[in-house]
Amino acid sequence: MAARIDGDVRDIPDYQALVVFDMKGYSKVPSPYMETTRDELDNMLATAFVESGLGEEWKHCAYWNDRGDGCILAMPVRRMWRLVEPLPEILDSVLARYDRERFASVPEIRVRMSVHLGPVSEKYRGDPINDACRLIDSDAARDAVAKAEQLGSYVALVISEAVFQAVVRAGRTTRLTELDFLSTRAEVKDKYSEPAWVHVPRRSLSAFDAPATSGAQPTQEATGTPGVPPAAPAPRTNTIDTVNNYFDAPQGPLTFTQDFRRTDL
Repeated sequence: MAARIDGDVRDIPDYQALVVFDMKGYSKVPSPYMETTRDELDNMLATAFVESGLGEEWKHCAYWNDRGDGCILAMPVRRMWRLVEPLPEILDSVLARYDRERFASVPEIRVRMSVHLGPVSEKYRGDPINDACRLIDSDAARDAVAKAEQLGSYVALVISEAVFQAVVRAGRTTRLTELDFLSTRAEVKDKYSEPAWVHVPRRSLSAFDAPATSGAQPTQEATGTPGVPPAAPAPRTNTIDTVNNYFDAPQGPLTFTQDFRRTDL
């Protein structure tokens, strides 16, 4: 048997939770506003972390790195569930308040965020860090924040399968359930393709099944044919292949339910 070597490169580092934030359209913000807009984001993130019971994790995070249009943080996994609930909901409320109070000349701020976990080296390099960033840069995350904007929300959350299993499916959330998350696949061309889960605070599937506008002409499906019973609804499913399918063609009466009454955090 080979002798044990301290510090072997094959040793598995401690697992840590990784959360990444990214502003939508930051590159389009006029240059004079870039610095102040980013400062505003950091201030609102600090507020949301404190209100989510993660003030110490924000103040003394194990790792923090500026991404220009956002940041990436690492923290112990013990309280990772707070990154899934209630942080996105609270951050959405903070951003909504900011949007109501800002001057028209000040850029709006909308955020996509990703949560991942994995073994992280002391130098914070390797696949877990890369995957957390690819998760937030994926088509799934970008599509979700675009749809959130259309519906008046300010945050889109995408979490990895590992986080979903450890937090949501394990029952560590109090208000959110599995039905509050869309099963999708996060992809970055030629770099990343992994299962993931998307959530938009304050929004349900019914919001995506909006009725036709008043000027639209009714179709035969909408009006029905006299004497012919309406077709049965399509079978309900919780697994949809892509984010676009979910937003553009929701199936059946499945809804996300979320109780926003605050409890002790």
